[in-house]
Amino acid sequence: MINAFLRTLGDGLAFGYDGLPAFALFGVAWFSWYIWKFNIRPALHPTEPKEMPYWIPSHGVQFFKDSEATFSRKYFGDVRKPFALTVMGQRLYIVTSPRDISAIYKNTTTLTFDELVRDMMLSFGASEEGVRRMWESPRTGGTVGSLHKVLAHAGEDYYRQQFQPGHRLNDLWTDMQGRLSASLQWDAITGESVLSVRHKIKTVSLMNLCQSTLLSSATSAVFGDRLLQIAPDLVKTFVVFDDKSWKLTYKLPPFLAKDMHNARQQIFAAFRSYFALPPGERTGATWVVDTLETEMRRIGLEEHDIASLFGMPLWVINGNVYKLCFWYIAYLINDSELLTAIRSEVDPAVSKGLQGLEARLEDCPRLVAAYHEALRCHTASASVRSVAAPTDLGDVVLDVGAKVLLPYRQLHFDASIFGSNVDEFQAERFFNNPELSKSPNFRPFGGGTTFCAGYHVARREVFTFAAIMIHRYDIWLAPTKSGDAQQFPRCDVRKPSLGVLPPLAGDDMILNLRERCVNVER
Repeated sequence: MINAFLRTLGDGLAFGYDGLPAFALFGVAWFSWYIWKFNIRPALHPTEPKEMPYWIPSHGVQFFKDSEATFSRKYFGDVRKPFALTVMGQRLYIVTSPRDISAIYKNTTTLTFDELVRDMMLSFGASEEGVRRMWESPRTGGTVGSLHKVLAHAGEDYYRQQFQPGHRLNDLWTDMQGRLSASLQWDAITGESVLSVRHKIKTVSLMNLCQSTLLSSATSAVFGDRLLQIAPDLVKTFVVFDDKSWKLTYKLPPFLAKDMHNARQQIFAAFRSYFALPPGERTGATWVVDTLETEMRRIGLEEHDIASLFGMPLWVINGNVYKLCFWYIAYLINDSELLTAIRSEVDPAVSKGLQGLEARLEDCPRLVAAYHEALRCHTASASVRSVAAPTDLGDVVLDVGAKVLLPYRQLHFDASIFGSNVDEFQAERFFNNPELSKSPNFRPFGGGTTFCAGYHVARREVFTFAAIMIHRYDIWLAPTKSGDAQQFPRCDVRKPSLGVLPPLAGDDMILNLRERCVNVER
């Protein structure tokens, strides 16, 4: 009966009825669909999350134009009940209630992360056979722990062992901290970061400085020096990839993502050359890199798949810290009182040298508070789960095949938790109430099984970068050519993101640096 109606309607749309224009019939059909989709059907299925209405058959255009606005709950009266979107044919449930998010963290049976990881492996260029082997179970004869897990899951354990507090993190951090400190020496600040040098003053691009120092230090500390020797432009390539990586995450067709795919291919080529070398010619990599390579080769992965899969940790390790440091320094330079207050905390800590510096910086409350506020203002991280079976969530039921998206930025701007001025950076917010950093509304690093394993090293990188910068240098805004004051960089909140938001394209902060007369670090 329904098929007969659709065939009849189709004929009418094609040829019109008794002189009635086809576009009028189309209007009637569209209006009928809209009423059914967003009024009648929800009333017949009250346990399904309500779907935000759209005028064309997808939220895709709105989502890619302004993802944060799409996640807004204003259409539903700003309540925090789960609601649905349709993007590129995929049904998404948007969850913004701390209680619902906690329930999702606890559900590891009907809500899974595995499908997303498989898709990401394929998106980074791994073969179907290579991905199958990563998920092949059980594993036997491995060289390290987690022998009863597929390598895809065991790898998560290896990352935690590397990046959570312990001797492996200490070894990595000693190397990374030394490299970061060296890259911030006066004579080492060169290249594209420096716009001019005059009268012992260097004028620099803050964004370029953050990229060149942090990305090169972290990459070499994790993979050893050989990777950047093989691919000297890898940092620049990574920046291009990172800026366009949302196209990979949301599976834009290749003709709309050539820039991202070209950058990803260059990253793959660098790792292909790197892993083709004998281990003795690429020493200095961390335990997790050596362990994962050994295990990948043991299960029979080809070098193509190994090189493809290592693009993922490169992205995770480097994708957020340089942008967070950019915002952190930008806020310090924009507020002279805040800069003076934090400098008074970090000067004694940095003057004692690098050994034990990370612990001393944790005792700088204003440094820590500003870090948390920068995270709150500029993090757009999100967790994703696949619905493997019908799942109760409060008073709604999530359908099989849909994706669940937890956009944490929606939590960070909850005025009932963080105050009425949530749209502004307020350095005193976490200083006056340090417990806010433990709130279930504060999730810059996610939670549950997908809590970011790199939390500790990222925190140390930001603290160390900021502390060394303001300890070693007098820093102030460079004058513009027109003589007008520099405008504070605008945050690009519209671009889909799973991490720290960048400034709008073209926005930067141009700084003057001059060496300070301070006690030399021991």
